[in-house]
Amino acid sequence: MQQGFIDLRQNQEAGNSAEHFWPSFTDIMTVIVMIFMLASVVLVIRNWELLENLKQSIQAERDASEGLRFKSEENATLEEQLAQTQYQLSMLNMQLMQAEELAAQQAGTLKSLEGDKRQLQENLTAANDHLLRQQAQLRQASEAFAELQQQYQAQSRRIEGLQDQVTGLEAENRRQSDRINTLLEEDSHNSEQLAALQGEYGVLKKKYDKLVKPARTPKGKYVVEVRYRKQNGKYKIQFRNQADKQLSSVSRNTLDRKLAELKKAHPNKLYIKIIIPADSGLSYAEAWDFMKSVLEKYDYYYQD
Repeated sequence: MQQGFIDLRQNQEAGNSAEHFWPSFTDIMTVIVMIFMLASVVLVIRNWELLENLKQSIQAERDASEGLRFKSEENATLEEQLAQTQYQLSMLNMQLMQAEELAAQQAGTLKSLEGDKRQLQENLTAANDHLLRQQAQLRQASEAFAELQQQYQAQSRRIEGLQDQVTGLEAENRRQSDRINTLLEEDSHNSEQLAALQGEYGVLKKKYDKLVKPARTPKGKYVVEVRYRKQNGKYKIQFRNQADKQLSSVSRNTLDRKLAELKKAHPNKLYIKIIIPADSGLSYAEAWDFMKSVLEKYDYYYQD
């Protein structure tokens, strides 16, 4: 109860939970309903007072009639009694007419107030429905927001865990990098030592091969003869197979093809006798390059 009036508002808890949506509208509707109730009470009281006045008037009429009966005995003439009675009846009729007019006005006012009451109730119902929808949407939004907060907290924890892992991995990566750099330095040093040892091993192997490996000999081998010279600025190659009696001029491609065929036909038994004439016209480098390329590629002695 507030200020002597009963609080007629419905869904007070729902209204309190959604004060930020319809605080003013609900208060206005409550005041209008209270005004309507007060007006209805006033009209009922006025009607009751008019009815009481009417009853009193009727009772007064009865009393007047009774008094008139007694006065008729006292008064000398019937005219005076009739005039008095007519006057009272006129007054009662005027009061009755006034009461009827007031009742008609009150009935119209009451009808208008009932229409306003129905309209206000419809508006209040629509407002309550809208408020309920807004509250449902608010609950859904709150649930969605709570779910998003949970997801955000989970993601935050996951990110923190990943950051810790990244920090650990970065530290491990730095340790591994330092270790790799150390290993690379050691590997570089070992590579240099290995290269030096390989160089020494190669030299020693060549010396050992020269000491152990038998001398190159055509004995038991398939012998072919190749002559190489330079004439008029052009290189000239002559080739003779073991079965041939004379030399034949060939190009370098033809020579390579024949030697490849003989190497395949006589594996590890092809002996190539290269002859550089004294008047070949070749320089030492030209003669050495030719001999080295042919022997290392086809001669049995230079094959692994």
